[in-house]
Amino acid sequence: MTLFEQLGGEAAVHAVTTQFYANIAADATVANFFNGINMPTQTDKTAAFLCAALGGPNAWAGRNLKEVHANMGVTNAQFTTVIGHLRSALTGAGVAAALVEQTVAVAETVRGDVVTVA
Repeated sequence: MTLFEQLGGEAAVHAVTTQFYANIAADATVANFFNGINMPTQTDKTAAFLCAALGGPNAWAGRNLKEVHANMGVTNAQFTTVIGHLRSALTGAGVAAALVEQTVAVAETVRGDVVTVA
């Protein structure tokens, strides 16, 4: 079974993504990256990306992450904070610890595309 399937499929990934962004919105150290962003649309895009990255049936058809984040000035520390919010959303959804860590490991693979400031 893929991670996508183990997590419960599209609806489960979308629910985790919704909580992930709620966590981010409550954190002043990273919330500013999403000022002026249509969050329902952002949530849908991120959930679609995660579904694809976790082995879901649809390939990612969105923009290149490196291009999207090129001028955002994301630091390693901020990315680590965001990963923590993903971990928290997964744990809060009742995902088993081992599966949380596998999912976080997949999310970590894009660190080099998102972080633009040393």
